[in-house]
Amino acid sequence: MNVIVIPGMPRIAGRRYHIAKTLAEQGHNVHYLVWDLPYRLGFSQIITHLRTTLLAKEYPYEGFTVHKIRRLPFFWPYINGWLFKYQLRKLNNSVKADFIFSQSYTNETEVPKDLPLIYDLNDDNVAMAEVYGSLIYKLAFRILRVRTVIRRQCQNALAVTAVSEATYAIGKQYNKRVFKLANGVDTKVIKEVINSKSTYPKNKFSIVYVTGFNQWSRPIETMQVVMKLRKEFPSIELALIGEGTETKKIEEFIKGNKVENYIHYLGGIYNRKKLFSLINQSTIGLNISEKNKYRDAAQPIKIFEYSALGKKIVSTDLEEVKILDFPNVFIFSDNTGSNNLLNAMRLALKDDSTYEDISSRVIANYDWVKLSRELVTIFKESI
Repeated sequence: MNVIVIPGMPRIAGRRYHIAKTLAEQGHNVHYLVWDLPYRLGFSQIITHLRTTLLAKEYPYEGFTVHKIRRLPFFWPYINGWLFKYQLRKLNNSVKADFIFSQSYTNETEVPKDLPLIYDLNDDNVAMAEVYGSLIYKLAFRILRVRTVIRRQCQNALAVTAVSEATYAIGKQYNKRVFKLANGVDTKVIKEVINSKSTYPKNKFSIVYVTGFNQWSRPIETMQVVMKLRKEFPSIELALIGEGTETKKIEEFIKGNKVENYIHYLGGIYNRKKLFSLINQSTIGLNISEKNKYRDAAQPIKIFEYSALGKKIVSTDLEEVKILDFPNVFIFSDNTGSNNLLNAMRLALKDDSTYEDISSRVIANYDWVKLSRELVTIFKESI
């Protein structure tokens, strides 16, 4: 089967990467589109963007083919939208795709009505603009016609896949054929890590926090909570893994408070086996987030990855986390102040339960290989 994958944002990561990779491993011919965007407006990024955005290239990547397509610099929605459709049609005519699995949500990357689309509602991108939008962002949201593009692609799709109850409800407004397709885990790597005794936790009071450390991630507050809990749990440890705008503040806090012996910032780790091995050395994983409409519509992959490794989880009370209702999750309400987070972490630290059952359940039911097969079945039932 020939499949074209179009991410919402042009990165080879997350849900779309895992779907592409596992489809390719099952023998399907997979083509993955990426393009340049001026993510940051720094001088060097702009120069790189201007130099590369009009260049096209094709290269193999982990069993599938990546197509870096052309677009005009910065944002020219109608011209770039036409250019995107032209290149997508050309690729589709060449590979004769059975279906296109797309998460695109702007008029620069909208899939034409006549192509075989499975539309993936991975996020509530309308809510994202409402929650986070500056005046410029909200203007761009309107120019890129996000609300209209999502509605139109749902209506035109052979079927819609939805990651959560919230996105399922969005899809149902416009298409009768909506299917839940959860996020998952790389079970092959997870099993390798679980079977490696060297990665087992040596400290029952060890905590790991993996995220993109931007302002909403509350790393300073988290470290302050760990410092308070140390009076009650003297051997408590915290490892922070990830990069973001708060990186410098994290490093300064650790150094300034002289807590290097039990709070460790490890930076970004992108090798999956190494990352999971580090997670496996802790007993508790943190999933801290803002509580809003956009976050409530998402289904955090970390919940599945922590659970597959049998970890206790302390999480913000996001709607989809509550719907999953995993027994290893200790939920705290995201009110102002840190007492709710502290109390949830205390409960998790005191809990002596083992969660091998939830590990087995996640590995069996939320394997990316299984989920990609479900996607193929959804396509076959929709034609």
